[in-house]
Amino acid sequence: MAITGTKIASSGSSRNYFVNDCTITEVEVMDSQYTDMSLKVVLEDINNGYIYNCFVNQNFEKDTNSVVTGLKFPEDLNTLFLATKQDLNVTDAGVLAIDSLESLVGKELSCISYQSSGKYKRNTWGVVSSVEDKELLESKFQAQLKKGYPKDYQNPSEIDSDTLTAQQAMVVEKLIEKQSKVPF
Repeated sequence: MAITGTKIASSGSSRNYFVNDCTITEVEVMDSQYTDMSLKVVLEDINNGYIYNCFVNQNFEKDTNSVVTGLKFPEDLNTLFLATKQDLNVTDAGVLAIDSLESLVGKELSCISYQSSGKYKRNTWGVVSSVEDKELLESKFQAQLKKGYPKDYQNPSEIDSDTLTAQQAMVVEKLIEKQSKVPF
C-alpha cells in the first residue's frame, strides 16, 4: 500500500503565542503622538538569547495646569515597575526620572510574543509581569484575546484556513495541469 498523505504531529494546543522569561538589556524613552509616554524595552530571552522589542505605553491623568497627578488605565508603566520590583518616579511634567529608567536594566520579567497579522510576523505584547506571575500574565492575555485585542493577533484558525486554501489551490492547479496534457 502506498502512502497517500502525511500526518502532522500536534501538541494538542492551538495557540500562537509564547510566554518568555527575559532580561531587560536596554530601555529607551520614545516619542509618541498617541501616548504621553512610550518606553522601548529591549528584552533578551533567558532560554535562547532571542531579542524582543516591547513597547510599554502610558497616558497620565493631569490637572487643569497639565501637572501629572496619576496614571490612566491601563497602568502598563506601573505594571512594568512592579514586575521588576523597582520604584517608578515620574515628574510633574510627565518625565520619567533617569534613575528609575536605569534601574530596569538587568532585571528579569516575563513577556508574551505572538504571531501577528500585521507588518511583522511576530509581535510582543506591551504588558509584562514578574517571572513568578507568568501564569497570571497568560490569563490576562487570554482575556484580552476574547475581547479582540491585540488587534494584530493572528488566530490559529486563520492560519489553518489560509494553509488549507493554499493546499487546495495547489491541488486544483495540478489537476488542471494534468487535464491539459490528456489527449482527446
